[in-house]
Amino acid sequence: MKELIEYRRDLETRGVTRADSLIPKSDVLLARDLIYEIASDHGHYSSNGWRPTDGRFVVDKPFRAALKSLIGSSRFPNLIGKPLVSFAGELVGAPVTALPPGQQILFTPPGAASWSVPHDVWHIDAARLGPLGPSGLQMFACLDDLEPQGGGTLVVSGSHRLFNGSDVIRSKQLKRLLGEKAYFRRLFDSKRDPITCLEETVGADEHVDLEVVELTGDIGDVWFMDLRALHAPAPNASRKARIMLTCRLPRAAVASRLLHPEAGASD
Repeated sequence: MKELIEYRRDLETRGVTRADSLIPKSDVLLARDLIYEIASDHGHYSSNGWRPTDGRFVVDKPFRAALKSLIGSSRFPNLIGKPLVSFAGELVGAPVTALPPGQQILFTPPGAASWSVPHDVWHIDAARLGPLGPSGLQMFACLDDLEPQGGGTLVVSGSHRLFNGSDVIRSKQLKRLLGEKAYFRRLFDSKRDPITCLEETVGADEHVDLEVVELTGDIGDVWFMDLRALHAPAPNASRKARIMLTCRLPRAAVASRLLHPEAGASD
């Protein structure tokens, strides 16, 4: 693993960093195998591999409900334990706490005919809190090996450094503000040519370097993303499902404000 100062530098400049093999593989394999079991029960997985699914980011409701039930059961291991939360706190430089509903399964079936950077699903999950500063982190843990173009979340590296003023800003308002900048105007343009290579997303806005980063890795790897960073789901053009675990880990001092941001802020 890298030194703590390197992770912090990544988060400060890029808004995202990866810690390899952070969660014990035995715990991750237990979680993954339970998901495989449910996927098999619902016809998504068999000895022949994963069944492709038509549509964009589509998971049928019964399977989604089964995953939700699984993660709320005593069978599913708590992968957001004290060591991971403590590590996240060290990255932030302050105590953090898991925001409800806690750990959640991210599942994207294979089946996309092609892969490209989307233009229309960019967002942030929690309001920016203006003068209260950085809110904290969101973690994304690989519960299975995840290769490029396999459905991994996309993050605009550097976006967390823009529009951090004195006001509370929610997702739609932030996207409108970013859309006034040339870099994001192109990213959000529904008429642009498909972006199929991440090198095409390298750019800058004044002093801030920007590019789209794809969250990929090996089983047990964990990505940490600044909660202010713009991100989006991506199509899965591989032959296997994208299976990740996510949890929002804000600073304990601002967790309640994220659940109840200032009244009147635009959504």
